[in-house]
Amino acid sequence: MSPAKSPMAKTVRDLLDRGLVQYSLGQRGEAISLWRRALEVAPRDERATDYLLSVGAETTPSGRDSVHEAVTDEVTPPDAMTAAKRAPFTDEMPAHKPEQPPGAGAPDDSVITDVQLLFRGAQSAEKDGELEQALSKVEELLRREPTNYEASELAANLRHRLADRYRLALQPSDAVPVLKATDASILELSLDPIGGFLISQIDGEITIEELLTILGTFDEFRVLSSLHFFLENGIIELRSGG
Repeated sequence: MSPAKSPMAKTVRDLLDRGLVQYSLGQRGEAISLWRRALEVAPRDERATDYLLSVGAETTPSGRDSVHEAVTDEVTPPDAMTAAKRAPFTDEMPAHKPEQPPGAGAPDDSVITDVQLLFRGAQSAEKDGELEQALSKVEELLRREPTNYEASELAANLRHRLADRYRLALQPSDAVPVLKATDASILELSLDPIGGFLISQIDGEITIEELLTILGTFDEFRVLSSLHFFLENGIIELRSGG
């Protein structure tokens, strides 16, 4: 019996995949527990180690924790791009307009707010075909004003169009992504959880279609944008699945 088909390998794979599902549902603690159990079964399993490192639960090669976990089980929405490509979400509060003093009259409608500037910038970038730049601006707007209906509509439209663009670039769907970058250069990317999971799954055998299925519980747009980022930046290359 080959190692890949052994009962131990199947147990490890099942624990890792169950952990992925739990993490996608926001159950970070449950996911970490399952991935640690996988390391107990196979202490040198690289996939389990990568998952734990990706979520901030560092381990040594022996599977023992270095105790660097977060103090909460809440999951921050993953960003498909690297920190160098797009800034992470912050806890900024919407800009507060000071109250007008008595007798000051109504605010001047000619004054353009930061939110309006962001929206106009997103519209301008969209018109120029810079869809990623437009989405970045409108997402920043929504962090400041989450209930802005026009911005939400524009963001949804941009994600849909970008997802189609990414799928086209990743064709054919039976192509197999192969890592080109070295481990050291990959570590320098400071990948988010989705990026880390994708990298750990790329083994020169799994196709694009299979990767999308494996990560089906995650936001598909974020998965597609991560794969596209890897392809555009020479981290992976696509080879024929035949």
